[in-house]
Amino acid sequence: MLAMKSLQDAICLGSGPDPLSVANGWPAGRPLAALLSARPGSEFGRWSILSSPTRHHPLGAGALGNTSSLKASLDQLRPDATLPPEADPDCPPFRGGRLMVLAYELGGILEPHARHRKLDSLEGKPLGHVLECPTALVHDRDRNCWWQVGDPVRGEDFRPMLEVEPPPPLAPFPSRPLRPDPDDQAYARLIERTIEYVHAGDIFQANITRRFRSKIGLESVGMLRRFATALLADSGALFGAVLDLGEQAGDRTVISLSPELFLEIDPIDRSIRTRPVKGTLPGGSDPELLRRSGKDAAELAMIVDLMRNDLGRICELGSVRVTEPRSIESHPDVIHGVAEVRGRLKSTVGFAELLGATFPAGSITGAPKIRAMQVIDELESSPRGLYCGGIGYASNCGRTTLDVSIRTLDLKRIAHRESAHTHEIVYGAGCGTVADSTPWSEVAESHAKAALLATFLETHDCSGVTMEGSGDRS
Repeated sequence: MLAMKSLQDAICLGSGPDPLSVANGWPAGRPLAALLSARPGSEFGRWSILSSPTRHHPLGAGALGNTSSLKASLDQLRPDATLPPEADPDCPPFRGGRLMVLAYELGGILEPHARHRKLDSLEGKPLGHVLECPTALVHDRDRNCWWQVGDPVRGEDFRPMLEVEPPPPLAPFPSRPLRPDPDDQAYARLIERTIEYVHAGDIFQANITRRFRSKIGLESVGMLRRFATALLADSGALFGAVLDLGEQAGDRTVISLSPELFLEIDPIDRSIRTRPVKGTLPGGSDPELLRRSGKDAAELAMIVDLMRNDLGRICELGSVRVTEPRSIESHPDVIHGVAEVRGRLKSTVGFAELLGATFPAGSITGAPKIRAMQVIDELESSPRGLYCGGIGYASNCGRTTLDVSIRTLDLKRIAHRESAHTHEIVYGAGCGTVADSTPWSEVAESHAKAALLATFLETHDCSGVTMEGSGDRS
């Protein structure tokens, strides 16, 4: 591959393999931190970032009684730009910096009125993970062009990673069926209780979630990465991710299939935008059904208003505007309603203040936000953790992007010797509940959001094979 042009700390390497293939072929002995687009033809699916972190910082462990220390740590995540941002849209947005994953419960510390009882169970546990990536490979899907970015002195040369063979197909593996927790009957009762809160005037909307759980057998790191990239390819995720969090996080891997942009910051003009998602139909449905749904339109309008208010707390007066009131966006597994809100950040706003005003995303809380978070804490039985938090990057050139970590798998490898290749999967799905919601339609929507994963597991299952250490038939 011949170099085409270069910037400070960024060299264009020319065309090469697809980023999912590079992620699939990443050396098994090296941790992988990758933000991966699996969708051509969208501005939000243009860039992919792959790196091996040089350091891993658990964020906020022990911070429940030390909010000032947590805020100081957050402000360091988005440092003052050490490289000039490029106005050219064909230049990579990431030029070395940090990749990060933030837990939903971080919002309960940044906003004391939303502080909830489940935080006590997280004492001593991290509220996120920060991965130092001084160098990285960045892929431009529009131009099929790879870049090597960052500081070669502090990082390393990843160009040999592009010399990969086409990945082998994912071999069948044993798995257990994906099971909802709570079950349908119990989840319907939670929705009924939420509707009662709406009718009582406590809230306009709350996003009540549940977990889907499974176990799978993957015999090697390479097979785990083939699992991740094959799932990403099927999902067509705009904001996909594969993050090896390793032993510091309990031997976990995060695989995100998110379609939703939380925040995107351009340091050139301090612009910030968010794209909340509300309203869902299963993939293959007629998009006009969603377009004509008054209930789904109202649900999105509430969250647009919430996000306008959130951005208004940290943006210049008069700069916040709704640039896209509602559009219908199709994905392989679902159809969504999406809106866009933009503003211009005040020059004095740090990252902690930014997150304090906006995190977690209103689309996965409800409105009004604080009361909706209190209802969520009452009705959901366990902390959300990395699900419904945020995944993204903070570049040394000042650009910052976070998605909403929905459609996200939290995989934990079972460390017992007899089941060393078995991974527990926790996958969340939720529904925005409003006055005219019905419990069983929300149950169906949660299944629609889990359908791609359920189908993927069924398709690749080794029928009749016993999972290691489980004694169960897969």
